[in-house]
Parts: sequence; C-alpha cells; structure tokens
Amino acid sequence: MKWLLVLTMLALPVAAGDAPLDRATLRGLNGIGVVIDNLDPEFARIGLTADALAARIQQRLDHAGIPVKNGAPEFLGLRMIQAHDRKGPYGLCIWAGVYQQALLGRDRNIKTAAPTWDVETVIVADGKVVQDAAMSSVDELVDRFAAAWRSVNGK
Repeated sequence: MKWLLVLTMLALPVAAGDAPLDRATLRGLNGIGVVIDNLDPEFARIGLTADALAARIQQRLDHAGIPVKNGAPEFLGLRMIQAHDRKGPYGLCIWAGVYQQALLGRDRNIKTAAPTWDVETVIVADGKVVQDAAMSSVDELVDRFAAAWRSVNGK
C-alpha cells in the first residue's frame, strides 16, 4: 500500500515561529548558512543524507534569490526525527529554523545562537515514497522561509 499523509503543525509556544515578530528578526539578513542537525543513521538507508539535504536546501535558497554563505554566523538549520517500525510507515518530524547570534539581556558578555524563526511539519509515508515525501516537505519549509525573508527584505 502506497500512501502519504502530511500534517503541518503550529510552532510550539516556547519556540520561535512565523509570526510578524519572528519574521522581523530576518530583516537585514543578507546571507545565510545551512546546517543539518545530526541524522539518525536510518535516514541514510532511505537516501536522506546530510549532504543531499544541504544541497537541496542550498539549491532552493539560490532559486529564491537568498544568498548562501557557508560559515555565516546566521544559518538555516534542519532537524529530522523519525518513528518507524520495520513493517509500517515512517513518521517524520521535520523542523527548519533560523539561528542568529543573541546576547543575554542580563549579561551582555554571554553570546549564543538562538532560533529566531521556525516552522515544522510531520509526515507519515510508506517506505517506498518516504524519501520523496521528505524532500518535498523540506522544499515546502525552505519556501516558507523564503517567503518570510522576502516579506521583510523585499523582492
């Protein structure tokens, strides 16, 4: 049985999101790096490697006219987690977020990277279509970032 279910989830209240204030943190961002969080080794078996995901994201950003700057302190991070038993479909949670440098208000000497904008999705897909479903979902999340970026930077 081939099937696919895609659900878009709202950002958790403790995280960034895609609201106007979150989008405002993207204003003036003139380039961004791409970082793929550590992936479960199972993903490589279905064709989802960090290199393939990073290349897909960079291509999508290039197409959207957003400069990709390797090593930039601001980066679009991608995280994927999965639930799968050997006989059933894959359940994947895919999260994309922009990390930027931040200073603590109580101690300006402490710098960190914090998510300032993010979106996520959950998919459930049969093993035969999970790679395509995951890549399509990554495309959707990157396109949502591009729309947010354009909303505060023009073009």
